[in-house]
Amino acid sequence: MKFQMKFVTLAALMAMGGLAGCKGGDGKIHVKFWHTMGQANQAMLERMINEFQEANPDVVIEAYSQGGYADIAKKINDAIPAGTTPTMSFCYPDNVASYLTSGAIENMASYVNNEEYGFTAEEKGVEDFVEAYWNEGKNYQEEGLYSLPYAKSTEVIFYNATIFKHYGWTIPTTWDEMWTLCETIKTTLKDNVEYPLGYDSDSNLFITMCEQMGIPYTTKEGSNAEDHFLFVNDQAKAMVTSLKEKYTNKLMITKGCNSNATYTSTMFTNSKIIMSIGSTGGTTYNKSLNFEVGVAPLPGTSKNRHVVSQGPSVCFFKRASSAEKIAAWKFYKHITNANNSATYAINTGYEPVRKSSLESPAFKAYLDEGGENYITPNGGNLLATAANCTKDFYDGQYFYSDVFNGSAQARDAVGGIVANVFLGTKDVDTAFNEALTSCLFVG
Repeated sequence: MKFQMKFVTLAALMAMGGLAGCKGGDGKIHVKFWHTMGQANQAMLERMINEFQEANPDVVIEAYSQGGYADIAKKINDAIPAGTTPTMSFCYPDNVASYLTSGAIENMASYVNNEEYGFTAEEKGVEDFVEAYWNEGKNYQEEGLYSLPYAKSTEVIFYNATIFKHYGWTIPTTWDEMWTLCETIKTTLKDNVEYPLGYDSDSNLFITMCEQMGIPYTTKEGSNAEDHFLFVNDQAKAMVTSLKEKYTNKLMITKGCNSNATYTSTMFTNSKIIMSIGSTGGTTYNKSLNFEVGVAPLPGTSKNRHVVSQGPSVCFFKRASSAEKIAAWKFYKHITNANNSATYAINTGYEPVRKSSLESPAFKAYLDEGGENYITPNGGNLLATAANCTKDFYDGQYFYSDVFNGSAQARDAVGGIVANVFLGTKDVDTAFNEALTSCLFVG
């Protein structure tokens, strides 16, 4: 066959029923790949597709951008009952948990160690993936491997290094130190700054604080919907009440409290705040030509500095033929090999999912020397700085919340608690109780 011999034999495919519906009019295997990449990243994806198709001339990768993550989730939920799901798709685990209830997702566990098309020695294997990233795909109510990591991000502090150097301030390592610093910034700069600190995600603020402080949030355990939602508790209410005081005293602001839900990264680059906590995937939105930008890890408690693991994964759909799913699996291996994972990270600010990517010549040169994009006034590369930050400080610190049918609603609901309580549109008890009701109604 034109396809690689180790891929699968023709007889084996026929025995599995794999050729049924797997060939296009051109006699090739067509893999439909839905993603959320914008135009800038699609050129990079196209290069990866061309490389794969040259090595596998019997396969055609049809890649389609579907908008944002909410858009792609809605389209997949519409496609499942219609029988029009793609072969593979970008996803977030919260959404996969919903797809699983429809029996639409392929369990990829058998693909990983398959003698014919599993990981080869040259491709290394599961041990080459960052452990937390890979294990996320097994963190479902059903036993199996239902999503695979593509590119990951976490949260960091972007700060105005020019001002920090001028006043001799240091980045805090605990939240108590952070609030003391915010008081100092507010007193020192007075009306020259609106807030010392911004947080780009109300949901992540709530969830990260719960993780770091040991406060119950959600669990995938339990058979009833109400078993999963643990966030209505006195500790969480006290935590939100304390954070509201920081907002009231103009020490911090969140995206949800901002007019028109403006990202705090926009406030940061406009010098309206001095620090912004946001995703490494949005690093380039924090660049500035007006001041030097620094990047530092999140504060934590004295015992816990865990940071959230986010970013797109890939899932595969059962309705595709065996040949399509095997081709899609091989394509996934290609786009996440050490070089391609490093390339995607360099161009986007996301983190490579493979450990070997960090040792690749391209990534090492990028970290050491910086690239041509996003140069800050002092000549440093902001993406490289962020990558160094996460590489040096976050090893072993990533966490991800349990996923289940309704976990996506929980994330949105707790973000709403933060915004409503901060703005005073709801009191604490009402905000928490209504958030729980919204989760139970959907879940």
